[in-house]
Amino acid sequence: MTRIRVSVALALALVAALLLAACGGGGENDEDPQQVLTQTFSNPTPIKSGNFDLDFKIEANGGESPGTLEVKLGGQFQSQDPGQFPQFDFDVSLRAESGSQTFSGSGGLTATGDRAFVNIQGTEYAVPQQLYDRFTSRYAQLQSQNGSNPQVGLLQRLNVDLSDWLMDLKNEGTEDVEGQQTIHISGKANVPQIVNDVKKIAKDAGRSAGNVDVNQLDQLNGTIQSGDVDVNTGETDKLLRRLGLSFDLKPPPGTPGAPDSLELHFQLNLADVNKPQTIQAPANAQPLTASVLQQFGLNPSVLGGALRGGLGNVLPQSGGSTTAPSQSATQAYQQCLSQASGVAALQRCAALLGQ
Repeated sequence: MTRIRVSVALALALVAALLLAACGGGGENDEDPQQVLTQTFSNPTPIKSGNFDLDFKIEANGGESPGTLEVKLGGQFQSQDPGQFPQFDFDVSLRAESGSQTFSGSGGLTATGDRAFVNIQGTEYAVPQQLYDRFTSRYAQLQSQNGSNPQVGLLQRLNVDLSDWLMDLKNEGTEDVEGQQTIHISGKANVPQIVNDVKKIAKDAGRSAGNVDVNQLDQLNGTIQSGDVDVNTGETDKLLRRLGLSFDLKPPPGTPGAPDSLELHFQLNLADVNKPQTIQAPANAQPLTASVLQQFGLNPSVLGGALRGGLGNVLPQSGGSTTAPSQSATQAYQQCLSQASGVAALQRCAALLGQ
């Protein structure tokens, strides 16, 4: 149980980190929705810093194992010079329910520019400097593959225009998002275009992560039954403030163990966009060792494989305390998590694990 929840939480936290590195009341607004989307997703001003909270939820209906999986992330981020690993500090929590079984877990990642830290179930661990340096070197190599302009993002390099992912556009007027006046554009998902662009992204990722059979992604055309997309962009600066996705999926007939249908919900909120962030190392971090990872059911060699070179002697075998949160702290955290919404709430929940 611990192995499942910690592994998934850390994996989602890492994905998120990489992705970040790449990137009230209603009122009237009569701007053309297609033009608003084009200005947003082709905005020459990049989003380099800010606060974010992300909520991802999957609901499985029918079949052998109906249930829900919800992942919440929240924190702050700040880009550095081209080729340098970004700074960030965010928490991730996971909750899964299926029948009478419930799984939950929490974690987090912090990168200050010269050090990195990982939070596992409420305890902070310092990533060995050699491992962090190896990871950031690999990151710099991948960035240099963008060509002569390292600031060109993945989507621009692949000629992917997110505004093409929507059709039947509608300008819903202005709304307040995290204290910022925004224009709300809604639309239906253009599934064939989304699948085509996802194949481009997967093929590009395969050059770094290994062979990827992108043709299997064509099955998504029949799996995604419908989808709604909502975009909130700054009324004056046309910078993204909220992205909401909602999809109904139906697995192919005969898929072993598959539910009858799936509902997927995703919402990303951005605040304090391009404002300076203060990211500090956590206090009293313990050393991250191979024995710590093994205690939580994680294989240290997995990290080495991701870096294409193995860990060797990068991770010490032991050292430092591995004290887990008390049962009362875990129960308080789970109750807090069920009602949490937004960055501040997630951070308050995570703090309960240290009590």
